[in-house]
Formats: sequence, C-alpha cells, structure tokens
Amino acid sequence: MANLKTLIPRFDRKMARWVIDVPKAMNGGKRRRMFFQDQSDANKAHAELVFSLAHTGAIPSKAEAGETTGHFAAAFLAKKSVEVEPVTLRQLKWALSKLSDAHGAKKPEDLDAEEMRRWVDKLPLTTRGRFNVFAVCRDFFSSPAMKKIVRDSPFADAPPKKDKGARLPILTVDQMRALLDHEWPEWFKAWLVAGAFAGLRTREIFSIPASAIDWEYDEIVIRHEDAKQGEAARPRSANIYEPLKRHMPRRDADKALVDGYSVKRWKPVIREACRVIGVEPSASPSGVMTLKWPDNCLRHSFASYHLAHYKDATKTAFLMGTSPRLLYETYANLVSRRDAAKWWEL
Repeated sequence: MANLKTLIPRFDRKMARWVIDVPKAMNGGKRRRMFFQDQSDANKAHAELVFSLAHTGAIPSKAEAGETTGHFAAAFLAKKSVEVEPVTLRQLKWALSKLSDAHGAKKPEDLDAEEMRRWVDKLPLTTRGRFNVFAVCRDFFSSPAMKKIVRDSPFADAPPKKDKGARLPILTVDQMRALLDHEWPEWFKAWLVAGAFAGLRTREIFSIPASAIDWEYDEIVIRHEDAKQGEAARPRSANIYEPLKRHMPRRDADKALVDGYSVKRWKPVIREACRVIGVEPSASPSGVMTLKWPDNCLRHSFASYHLAHYKDATKTAFLMGTSPRLLYETYANLVSRRDAAKWWEL
C-alpha cells in the first residue's frame, strides 16, 4: 500500500504548475497525474482525494492516515457542499473552521474526548450554540471515512442542548421601545423588527430576500430552503402585524432583507444594542470578551407576547414554525395581557 505522503502537492518548476501524483495502488492500477495553477486548488484536491480514498476503503487503517484534522475537515466540507442546503453548509463551515483553528494541525486519532469537551465548553456561545458546534463535529467524526481512521470518536458524549429548567429572557416593552426609538442601520432594524414582531429565527432573517414580504396580502413567506433544516423544517407564512408595518425598512424586492450586514459591522452594533437595553459586556469563563445580548430573545419575546395577546397556542406555534408543545416548554414566558397589548401597540 502506497503511503499518503505521495499525494502531497508539489511544485513542478519546469511546467510552472502544481502537481499531484496518484500512484497505481490508489487509482485502480493506473497512475494518474493532476495539474493545478494555484496551490490552494491543489490543496483542496489533495484533501478531497484523501477523503475519497478513506471513504472507499483504500486506507485500511489509521496508521496509514498521516493527514491532519484540518485536511479531513476541508474534504468533508467539499463533499457536503454539493449535498446540503446553503444555510446548513454555513453552519458546517463555521463549526469546522473553529475546530480547524484550534486543533486542525493535529491528527484525528490524537484528539482526546475530554480535551474536546473542554474546548467546546470554553466557546463564547450559548448552551445551544455549543451543542450545535459539538453536533457538527460529531457528524464529521461519524462519517465513513473518519470511522476508518478513528475508532472512538472524541465527540461521542454530547453536552446538553440547553440549561435544564432555564428559559431565555424576553425583552420588556420599555426595552423594545428604546430599541425602536434608537437610530440603527437599516439591516439591523430589519433584524430587530422581523424577530420581535414576526417571530422569525435569526437564520431565517438572514436568508430570506426582501421579496418574501408581501405587503399587499400582509404575509411573509418563508420557503423550505430558508426555514430551519432537519425534522423541524416547516415552510410557512408569517403574519405582518401593525408594529412590523410601522418599523420595517422597505427594501427593493431583489435585495436581501438584511442587505448591508457584515460580520465586521455586527459587533459594534450589537454592543450598542446591549447598552440601549441596559446590558453590559462581560468576560466569559474562557477569558473572551462576549456580548451578553440575550440570544434569540426577539423570537422568544414574540412567542410570549403573541400567546398572551391572542390566546391561541396553535396559531402562535404555526406562525413560528414550531409545535404547541415546544411553544410552552421552550419559548413562552409569563406575560400579562396589559403588557401584551402594549407590545402590539409599539
């Protein structure tokens, strides 16, 4: 069996191109040469080759797998890029990039379960966010190729999805009024309004185009590809209530609902939003400065105020794309009818 080191891209000075030599033993008895103008293209093809060989059984044991976790992660993403929805792919890329940044230089078989658990626990995310990162890494190590390399996955013992008995806080009417009265970039104002008065998930808000809002028939159409993926994927329409009409920035139909957003612009804006609602940034246990914005509080606020005002759990759950059981177990906080009425008058 040829060693995987033979697949490492090399630069051929005579041809001024990058070359990958695939030996006969790895290509059905026929030698193959692959040529690339850029090193990045060669590295990507190299990662895909390693993944493919492991997937087909050409790599019989982890002793012959001398590649790093980062290489296998890149190959896994290349394979998934043609299999999953764009929204799901973004989640995979983000989680695996975190893994590669922290432990990508190590071999997969050298990753320790306890070390991985500590790494996930230190991520400056919510409990659900850390679970999602863990779940992506678990799926990565459960792929057929990785199973041939690593016998015991370092991501087998998942952390909890949420703090037991804990319920995310919701915004008060005064806090939401302060946010609406503040001057924001249009993309952030759209995010606030769509979450608070339509109950959309943050992922959905960043996925849907402005054309999804039908102002004539007072509905927002969330397509399957923009809705939450998996078993809970529910294409649906959400009502346009008066507060949303009053505060939602109008965009051209061919633009994104949050047109103008960028990761670079997010942090200073959310920091200002924390100040407006009276929440200060603080250091996480890992020492990373995080913003204690109550994550997903807009959607939870919508659920609580809508249920208190309309007294119809089935309708509230349908508009949110969830179930009445999850509405009561996860989303709904106790809200008085007086405060609910004020919320829908904002």
